[in-house]
Amino acid sequence: MIILNNSIIHNRKKILVFSFGAIFYTIFLLYIWTLMSDSFSQLLDLFPKQIKTIAGFGDDLSTAGFLNGEFMHLIGPLIIGAFAITIGSTVLCSEEENKTIDQFLSLSISRTKYFTEKYFSMVLSILFLSLIFSITLKICDLIYDINLNLSNILYSGLALFIYGVTVGSITYLSGSIFAKTSQAAGIGAAVAIIGYIFDSVYKTVSSMNFLKYISLHYYYNDNKVILNGFDTFHLIILLIIIFTSFFIGLYIFNKRDIKS
Repeated sequence: MIILNNSIIHNRKKILVFSFGAIFYTIFLLYIWTLMSDSFSQLLDLFPKQIKTIAGFGDDLSTAGFLNGEFMHLIGPLIIGAFAITIGSTVLCSEEENKTIDQFLSLSISRTKYFTEKYFSMVLSILFLSLIFSITLKICDLIYDINLNLSNILYSGLALFIYGVTVGSITYLSGSIFAKTSQAAGIGAAVAIIGYIFDSVYKTVSSMNFLKYISLHYYYNDNKVILNGFDTFHLIILLIIIFTSFFIGLYIFNKRDIKS
């Protein structure tokens, strides 16, 4: 577990920065909700239907419905996705770019063990941030008395965790192929951004409905997870992406030359 512990310690500043950002954003968002909850439906009526659809707002105007649009659809995946890309692009590539990977591999640590422990340090970091989101939601529920069910909180945390690990796994796979932080981060960011764009396009342009099948965002929250839980098929797709990215990355990392 030397590699895993070392990676988490090395990324502790990133974890703390994103955690504080998640706490501040969640508290601020729900504070705003307490101020506007009574007039929320009237505010939404000012926007065209297409804009409301893109933003993720439906007919449910409860706290969970508001969070589905503002928290789960946009800012939540933006924060957790950015964090996953940041960790996923650096946790493996940085050692090669800094020429320090030999220090670990010289300790009779196999490439498989090295790759796996680095990967799980990323997964644990994403899990920690997801828990921060869930705990903050629960604290806000107690402070503001906004009637947010425990199931809503658990669904939101689990959904963000799965989404973060999916984006992180794709980024990590890219790092195992190219061994460059910038390329890995660029590919991970492109997948996340394109997924959001395609998700927005297919919801507003009926002829582009096919785009949803290549949108990561569609599989993540098309079922409005915080309200309805996971769609089993969508969850399976995300898990397939995660496991496929890991095993392909492991195979490539074991085969290619290591920069030292």
